[in-house]
Amino acid sequence: MKFKSLFFLPLVLSVVTQPAFAQMTEGPEDCDPETQNCTEEGEVRDANETIYPYKPFSTTHLKERLTALNEGTNYISNVFEMEKKGLNYASTSIQPWGGPYWPLYQGMVGNTYQDKDYKTFILTLASNLDWKKNVSDYKKRAERVHPKIYELSEDELSKLSPSEKYDILLGDTSFDLTNRIWDYAEKWGNEKKWGFLSAIDIPEGYVIPKANKYMALWEGICHGWAVAAGHSPRPKKTVNVTLPNGKKMPFYPNDIKALISLMWANSTIQSNVIFEGNRCNRRYPDRDKYGRYIDVKKDRDDQSLIPRCADVHPGIFHVSMVNILGVEGRSFIVDKTAEAAVANQPVSGYYLSYFNPKTGRRGPLYTSVLSRASYGEKDPFKESRNPDSTHIVGVDVTLNYVDWEFPKKASRNSALNDKIKGFSFTYDLELDQQGNVVGGQWRVNRKVNRKNILTAKTHQPDFFWVVPRDYKTYFKPVSTLPEWDFKESTLPPQEFGPAAKGAHSFIYEESERYFGVSPKCPVFPVGGGDPLQVKCEFRYPKPQPLINVVETLLNESRRGL
Repeated sequence: MKFKSLFFLPLVLSVVTQPAFAQMTEGPEDCDPETQNCTEEGEVRDANETIYPYKPFSTTHLKERLTALNEGTNYISNVFEMEKKGLNYASTSIQPWGGPYWPLYQGMVGNTYQDKDYKTFILTLASNLDWKKNVSDYKKRAERVHPKIYELSEDELSKLSPSEKYDILLGDTSFDLTNRIWDYAEKWGNEKKWGFLSAIDIPEGYVIPKANKYMALWEGICHGWAVAAGHSPRPKKTVNVTLPNGKKMPFYPNDIKALISLMWANSTIQSNVIFEGNRCNRRYPDRDKYGRYIDVKKDRDDQSLIPRCADVHPGIFHVSMVNILGVEGRSFIVDKTAEAAVANQPVSGYYLSYFNPKTGRRGPLYTSVLSRASYGEKDPFKESRNPDSTHIVGVDVTLNYVDWEFPKKASRNSALNDKIKGFSFTYDLELDQQGNVVGGQWRVNRKVNRKNILTAKTHQPDFFWVVPRDYKTYFKPVSTLPEWDFKESTLPPQEFGPAAKGAHSFIYEESERYFGVSPKCPVFPVGGGDPLQVKCEFRYPKPQPLINVVETLLNESRRGL
């Protein structure tokens, strides 16, 4: 499944680790009016028995998904072959780089991060988290500072936001990119996606849902940072440019990371990454008696009940992890929280071990594989197993990832500056007679007992996604522009200016013309009642920095190191 408009288009995904911060877009109830019908009673609980984890994925479906994720059939799905090739642990060939996720409420890469004391961030929540105040502060600062930009001292220039430095580098005193970024933040805060609605068929007597004016802490461009970190080279040192007035302005590694992250976040590659799983939109997903996440109520825009909180499927995850990271050494992106908040993280490695699913005893693969006949009635998931499976094996996994960080001034950056973290989870794999993975179930623990079941829950990822191997075709410099010889001049050629404004004004259209089918939006009767799904179209502004500028700054930051 490609991303299309699944959830990247609003440019609002990012991370936060504290549960209290995870979902500020919702009220006190476990319902988000942006994605769910909060007036609906929902489906009968037994309805979830028609979908995973109760109904197994077919072997054919697993193979289709693995073929898509691995871009072909040349992948290993046999656990004995994985063991033989020493794939029980692996690291990416190049460590992804840590970076900020550039939160939306602070204007993303328009954030003047050096004037914020992140050490006292928690103590100053009221001022830090008020996106309306941040927008207002930016407008006042723009009126006061931007007209006098060449009068600033070198110290003041160094403290400008990444996008402001970029605009000045191009000689753009209108600050086109910076203003577009802040305009997006303001419009999203006030109207959410409805602010970008370009067409909708609203029947008489119906209205579109009312947007809330909250902005979650996790909203930002982590979907840009997380994927850029694993695929774009690391900025290593500060790049100094000399402005026309002779003053020097530094691009710190974090400034360059910001521009790279924005470029990836707003690129059309986001509509062409290979995605697995469905985003869970509930703060407190339902669980069955074994602690597995289950789905009992469909989201507003879903046509039927689907496994949003129950997946990602462990069999698909296991084979993909071993092949993409273990065999190829490539990073992929995982949402490490199974609940509503999104925490995109670039994966850097894994370690797995096996256990007997009946006894819970850890051991080598060959002694841990158990026939379904031997498992028998003690198998808590026997009714949900793929009929093609003949054996079961338990798996413990620790997945390592590079964590996000607060932006800070630093003249150099290396892998030693990254924060590597890990999270662990447990599942079992269903195998056919040859040892090929054909299914699986998430587990709270190795033995799946019901002790402390009220608090016990699985810890699986919500979803994961991988960039296609041809990702570089999405990031080609504009070939019609002259070459920027940085040694000759630290300022780009004048021709870069008009081209840059073209990149800033890119609009992503979500419409029938581009997708073949029209998007659907819910509309509600004025007097209350069930919603209707009607045709609609959106035009999302996706401002991007000019790749020629970003590439030159990145290359200069790595020169000589």
